[in-house]
Amino acid sequence: MVDEHRLWVLPAVTGKGAALFPELGEARRLRLITSTAFPSGILELRYAAS
Repeated sequence: MVDEHRLWVLPAVTGKGAALFPELGEARRLRLITSTAFPSGILELRYAAS
């Protein structure tokens, strides 16, 4: 069981993109814990499972 997700968002456009968790099959509710913006434009987003 995962109780926290850390996502890094990079400022780039890559086309269609790919699903991060395709095996889930349904939406999960997450609560944003913290967000950090770096000078490079990268974002770190920390989410907790609700």
